[in-house]
Amino acid sequence: MRILFILVFSLFLTTSLMSSTPNTTKELDIFKDKIALQNAQNMFGKALDLYYANKTDEMISVYVKLISEFENSTNEEIRVMIAQSMFNLALGYKKKNDIKTERNLYERIVSKFIDSDDKNIEFITANSLFNQGIIAYEANDTKSEIEIYQKFLDRFENTNDENIHIFIASVMEILGYTYDRSGNEGKAIDIYNKLIYKFENSQNDYMQNLIVGALLNLGVNYIEIGKIKEGLTSYQKIINQFKNATNPYMVQSVGVAIANKIEVEICNDIKPSFSDENEELTDKSEYPTFMYEFLQILHAATKEEQTERLNLWQNKYSHLSFKNLNVDFDFSDLDKWVEKLENPKKNWVKECLDALKKFAD
Repeated sequence: MRILFILVFSLFLTTSLMSSTPNTTKELDIFKDKIALQNAQNMFGKALDLYYANKTDEMISVYVKLISEFENSTNEEIRVMIAQSMFNLALGYKKKNDIKTERNLYERIVSKFIDSDDKNIEFITANSLFNQGIIAYEANDTKSEIEIYQKFLDRFENTNDENIHIFIASVMEILGYTYDRSGNEGKAIDIYNKLIYKFENSQNDYMQNLIVGALLNLGVNYIEIGKIKEGLTSYQKIINQFKNATNPYMVQSVGVAIANKIEVEICNDIKPSFSDENEELTDKSEYPTFMYEFLQILHAATKEEQTERLNLWQNKYSHLSFKNLNVDFDFSDLDKWVEKLENPKKNWVKECLDALKKFAD
């Protein structure tokens, strides 16, 4: 998820510029500082106007001039403008599809401002690190992505700034997924657990979506390393905690958790948790309903042939495909389970599994 931040400053001089010529060195320094601040404000305002007018090249020119003239200023208000100018400049180069320059500007912000304790600059720096990681992810540069996001957590994980908490949770979610994608389920589990522990009581809707996603992925990773009990617990936690949710993402996630849980139970010879409540919960979203009905047929096939029922199910959902649903279904556990069965059960169950695989073609 890309979060872009534009901060509009309304900076005003607290005293008017002196009309008379300064007559001391101290007065001269104050006068120069006020002039510098006013000039920086004027350039910053002009660049923002150009940004909103979508005049990218002109905007870039003004920001470059502003940064060149004021980058080394020690005035805190000007430093904030410089950080924001660099960030907006990066967005300008993003519009021009100049990803290299965009990335270099984020790196420049981080290098210059990583230790700043100004809240505005902290937010800009956090956003810059986050966007750096996104660029690495999109380039499939997993090593750089992990390094960038770990650097982010080292600097910002314990911040009290709630505005940065969204970034922290997002970084943890992405890191967990990246570790899982690279085959490091142990680290994925650690980071998902940290995310859940840190933010599960948040009332923010976006954060709650991240928690649901983390719990789903946590369940998958536990199952992958053979921790069946822990995986089932993770799925059940989603069901218990979010079964009354109305958010479409959460509604579907509850249904997916139920389907995943029942699949794991079937593959591990545990009594599957079919129930009226679970059927009602999965019935709120099409993919979970599709899977719940399939799993009922699959389980019944361990007792008797289900060809007629299976054909009705296939016809009912003939309009679906995993690709269109953006589902990446892993058949490995079901394949291993089928191979352990004896005929005729094996043939009955395999017929069901072959029918499900057609939806992945």
